[in-house]
Amino acid sequence: MVSTEQFRQEIRSRLERASAQGGQHLTIECGELYRSVSSPPVSNRWMIFCCNAMRAEMAISDEVIFDYATKETLLKVKYRLPRTKTRPPVDRGPE
Repeated sequence: MVSTEQFRQEIRSRLERASAQGGQHLTIECGELYRSVSSPPVSNRWMIFCCNAMRAEMAISDEVIFDYATKETLLKVKYRLPRTKTRPPVDRGPE
């Protein structure tokens, strides 16, 4: 079984390579990411870990793309490069 952290590491690695090559963005599709990290066939039962990792690595400037023509997954993310922050700051309200 593959963990969310393993998917996150693969995403970070891809982002670093794309950035080093001078890319302006990198689009990752959930089913493709899942197949590249996990040897078992794509399963909805384990796909949630992959989707969670993709969302966790998103920055404010990134874009979620839903591809309704894909049967294995609907989630694609267009990550903007270079990376600055992976998560927006948490609003803790008035103190």
